[in-house]
This record gives sequence, structure tokens and C-alpha cells, in this order.
Amino acid sequence: MDLPASYKRTPPLDEDTTALLYGRDTSYRAGQHPPPQVIPSAKQKRVPIFTGVLPTMLVVFLSAGLAIFLVTWLHIHQAQGLWGYEPGFFAAIRNGTFIVDEGYKESGEVVQASLRALTFSSVASHVVGLTSSFLMTLVAYRTASQWLENSRRLAEGAQDQNPTPVQYGLLVGLLGASNIVSLYRAIRYALRSKERRSKLPPIFVEPLIIASVVLALNHALGVSDLWLHTTARSAVIMTAVPGGVSDLSTVQLGVAFNESICDPSVPGSPVVSSPCLAYVHGWASGSWSWIIPNAWLVLSNSTSAPVRVINLADQNNTAVMVPAGVQALNSRTSMSHTFTAPTLAVRSNCKIITGACVQDQNGYVTDCTPAEAPYLPLKWDFTLNSPPACNFSIPNCFPNRIFGVVDGQTGGFVDNIYQSFGPNLTLPSGPVTLGMQLKLNQDNVVYLEPPKWAVDTGYRLFGTCEVEYLNGSLTYDPSENEYKLLNEAHVPGNLTATLWGPLISQYVTNRLISDINGLIMGDPSIDPTKLINVNLARIALGAVGGVVQPVAATQASLVRQGVFGLYPVAPVLCVSGILYAYALFAMFIFFSSVSSKSYTVSTTASPKEDGMEEYPTPSKTSNTTNEETALVLGQLWLTDPLPLVAAVFSRHDGQDPQRSIANDSLDMVYDTDGKAGRLVMGVTAVGDETRFGLKRRGKNFRGSYETL
Repeated sequence: MDLPASYKRTPPLDEDTTALLYGRDTSYRAGQHPPPQVIPSAKQKRVPIFTGVLPTMLVVFLSAGLAIFLVTWLHIHQAQGLWGYEPGFFAAIRNGTFIVDEGYKESGEVVQASLRALTFSSVASHVVGLTSSFLMTLVAYRTASQWLENSRRLAEGAQDQNPTPVQYGLLVGLLGASNIVSLYRAIRYALRSKERRSKLPPIFVEPLIIASVVLALNHALGVSDLWLHTTARSAVIMTAVPGGVSDLSTVQLGVAFNESICDPSVPGSPVVSSPCLAYVHGWASGSWSWIIPNAWLVLSNSTSAPVRVINLADQNNTAVMVPAGVQALNSRTSMSHTFTAPTLAVRSNCKIITGACVQDQNGYVTDCTPAEAPYLPLKWDFTLNSPPACNFSIPNCFPNRIFGVVDGQTGGFVDNIYQSFGPNLTLPSGPVTLGMQLKLNQDNVVYLEPPKWAVDTGYRLFGTCEVEYLNGSLTYDPSENEYKLLNEAHVPGNLTATLWGPLISQYVTNRLISDINGLIMGDPSIDPTKLINVNLARIALGAVGGVVQPVAATQASLVRQGVFGLYPVAPVLCVSGILYAYALFAMFIFFSSVSSKSYTVSTTASPKEDGMEEYPTPSKTSNTTNEETALVLGQLWLTDPLPLVAAVFSRHDGQDPQRSIANDSLDMVYDTDGKAGRLVMGVTAVGDETRFGLKRRGKNFRGSYETL
């Protein structure tokens, strides 16, 4: 190598001088130049931007940004137009669930919501788990800065606040491979008694606390994400069709009395002796004879009937009229109406009093006065108000009757059938009283003994009923195919006098017997009282099906089925809250660590660069540098075991000083594929001692390789 004329070669040191400077164990022989040295400088540098500042800011933006994105996504995609659901963030908190329209995916017959928010939650949990090492790296810069400062102050007589070897080893685990195992080992060490461990310096306690918080938030986020995944689901929910109902007057879903037949609300008309549609020879006869056939269509649930009669089991089996054309939502593409509309209803409350009546020696009921029904058994003839005595054990003498009772009076029966009251009697607005005597038929019935308290020897049933005719508002939920009666009130007494006409005219008496006979006679598990209440209410209302007309609904919406994602508010808030807490804690770490700084170190010029012989050329892939910040090197020593490996297994090839200040830990360790680069594990000799550990192979004085 040609050197400039001004360059003066340093004379080689003799062997004694070399031994004095570098010790007798040095590998440098006399005549060689000493290796380059690492020297500190007064130049100060802070935490590197690309390896310390930017990753931490990325953690803050990702965690807070994902929390904001998750909540914003759920808020923006909240379903609109759901029946009974109010959109909005605070409304969702009150409801306890975010109902979100994220689209759906189909697989054959299976349709389910996309549940994209679960993907965002999983991404957030995964990202936080990956970025926790960035935070601990920044903590390592702060710890290195404190350690370097403590080491500098030792020369000034300050108290030693540096970690012990075991504490250093635990710090490497906390800051470099921060996980539950390394945290457990560090906590287990910290909890040891003071007799079993050294005093804990601040630069050990602080990273331990920070690592505990970071890992706690990390795992809490994972648990919250799992909670959200196990509770979120997709559901088919009813939603309004935009523009479905533009004019309520066109939606004829209500039912009301047809006042064009007669107006029972005219003052002065509620005399029971001559109510609307009541005639001497039957109810709704003459020019109104078409009413009864239409009523039978309703009673039979004919498809041509304009209304149907159903019983509401959860409302005392009240019978209500519902429009016949309403259908439930039975598919994702079907549409129906949800509505509130006027309706008519009937509720029956009957008591079977057979067992409380007086019976003769043959077991036939003769008097129900003890049961507060002196009008039973009913005695009748062809004239009004003059019932003769009758032997009720004689066949055909006993009439099947459902009849009205007003002020304890039954009036008379024209032609043995049609009940008629005298003048000046009116009905109150409220329940009306009915008397009932029915003879059950054993024909074509598998005989099982009926309850003794329900019938007498002749299988005759006696009872009294309180029947209510009601107006109300009927609501319908097509998703559940469920009706409810709201705002019920008794119809006026004059309208009651019209509506009970089919009952007291015996139009449906045999129909009631037909509907209850087989069950009472053939199934002893049936409750006869409940059976009569259900069927009497249904039949009484269906019997007036010919005098009603459809009317407009008071509220109606055209609805369809939608597939939505349901996210419980609690796990959503937990996920987003932990993300915000993680971002805030990352900001705390950032502001407490970003100002850390330290001196720089550098090496003297490489002997090879000075033209000195017998020193190997540095590796072409080496990332060594002539100057580096002690803060960066300290962070590497706290997060990576390789610097310690480099110190233990130094090469003594003249490049160890330069390798020790490499900014990449991979370049700190001499690495070769030769025999001298391999380590052996096991029991080895160290001086006069043997111990278990690692040992590098080297050449002995004969030139062969052996474990040294």
C-alpha cells in the first residue's frame, strides 16, 4: 500500500511493552500495533427517530385510530328504520346493543351478516400484541440513559443504583422479549425476601411496572376481543321498507261495527227490549238475513271471510278480530305490514256451578239457588214470563240454552228459542251476565268419565258467565306473527245489546257444544272452565262477523326482513376503551423517554486502514461504524442477548472494539463457519473448576482443535 510522504509509521512495540499495556494474555506479539480503542466523546445525541420515536408514534396512532374506527364504523352503519329501535350512539348504549347493517353473505339457504366489526376488533388485538415490543424498546432507551448516567456519577461518589447481574438478565427478558413468562420471572424475583435478593434499583422497578401495565392491557384486549366474538351474532330483524305506506287511508287493517246497518250510538235507542237487529223471530232476520251466513264464514275461518277471530293466550284468552289478509314474514324477501288498528274483542269469564247446585236422588240438578243462580235450571214454555214446572229427567224437556240475565231476570223465550226482555230494561257499559245449561253428547266419543263437578248424571253442565264486549287497538308484529290488544275499553251498553244478540238467540249454542263436547267427555286432563272461556269468547265474537267492516289503521309500516349484526355494547366499549388506554399509556412512555440522551462513542482508526499488516479485513457485510450513540448501544444491551454473547465469546482479532459499537447486534458477534466458531455445551473446565456451560473450541499448542 502506498502511503503519503508525510505519514510516519509508528515503531512497533517490544514484547515487554505490549505485555505491560495489554497483559500477558494478549494475542498481539511484539512488533504489532495495538488494536483500535473505543473512546467516549462529549457529543450528545437523543433517541433515534426511526428506531425509537416513529415506532412509538405508530403505536399511538394505530391503537387510538383503531378504537375510533371501530366505534365510528358501528355508529355509521347502525340500522335505520327498525321497528322499535332508535339509532344513535347513546341510544345504542341505552338499548345495550349496536344493531348494524353491514351487508350479508349467502351460502345456499344460509344467510348471515358479514360482522366486519369483529374483523376490526381482531386486527386491533393483533396489532397491539405486535407493537408492544416497540413500547418496550423505547423504555429500553430510557433505562439505558439512566444506567449510563448512574455509571457516570459513580466516579463522582454517587450511590450505586445500577442493577446486579441477575437484575440485568431479568431486564433483558422484560425489555427484549416482553411476555408473560419473562414478566412472571421478574415479579417472582421482586417478591423474594430481601435476604434472598439484592436491593431493587429504580431502573429495574420502573421497567417492571411498565411491562406489567403493557402486558395487562395487551391481554385484557385479547379477552375483550374474545368476549365480543362470543357475544356478537347475526339476526333476522324486521325493518321498514322506505316509502312503503304513503296513505294510511288505503291500509284497511282495522275492524269496527258497520254503522250503516244501524247506529246504536243514537241517544234514546239503547232500550234492550228493542236493540238494533233484534226482531221477534230472531236476530238479524228479514232484510238482514245475509248477516248470519257471513258470520258463519268468520266462525269457520273461511278464506273468503274478511276477518278472522283468534284468542290471545297471554291476555286471558281474549278473542279479537284480525284482518284476514295479513301474513307473517316467512322469508327474507317477503313483505308485510306492522300496524296498530281499531278492533273488536270479547273476553269471557265463566264458572261451572253444576257441583254447587241441588240434585235429586237420581243425580239430576234441580235448583242452582245455592250457587247464586236461581234461574238455573231454566224452565220455559211458549209464553213470556210464565215458566211452568218441568221434570228435567224427561228427555227433550231439557233445553240447551245460553241466555242473558239482567238484574236477575231472564225474560222469556219466543218460540222456545229467542230470548226477549220486557220494556224499560237497559244494559250497562261493562260485563253482561249469561246463564248456561248444556247437555253433552256421548255419541261418537271415546268415553272417559267426565269430572263429577262439571256435569250431573244426565251429562248436563250448568254455569254462569261474565262476558265483556270491548273496543281496543290491535298491534301486529309480523316478525313474531304476534298480536296484542291495547287500550281496551267496554263498548257502550246499547252496542252490547246488539252484539250479544246471536248468543241469546241460540244461533251458536250448538256450535259451542260441538266444540267442547269431545274434549270434556274424552280428555280428563282438559280444564272444562278454560275450554268454555276460550270457545265462548271466540264464538261470541265470530257470530257478529257479519256486522263489521274494515277501517283504516292508525299506524302502519310496510316491513321486510333484514339480516343485521348485533354487537353488545359492553364488549365493544371494553375493546375501544382498552385501545384508548393503551394509546394514552404509549403517549406517556413516549413523552417520558423521548428526551433521553447520552454521549457518543467511537473507535480509533482501523490498523488495516492505516496500512498496518497482519490484521484481517472487516467483513464486507459488516454494519460496523466508527461512531455510535451510547444510548443506542445501551438499548441493544438491554433488549438483545447478542451483545453479551459478543463480550463473552470475543474473537481477539483486532475488530472486537469496532464490533462492540455496531448499531446492529448481529454485527457485534464474530461469526465463522469454521471449527473455532462452534460452541459445545456440557461440563467444561474453567481453570481449576468444572462447571456446566458453553465453551468455544480452539487450537492447542499442537495445532489441533479441542474445547478450551
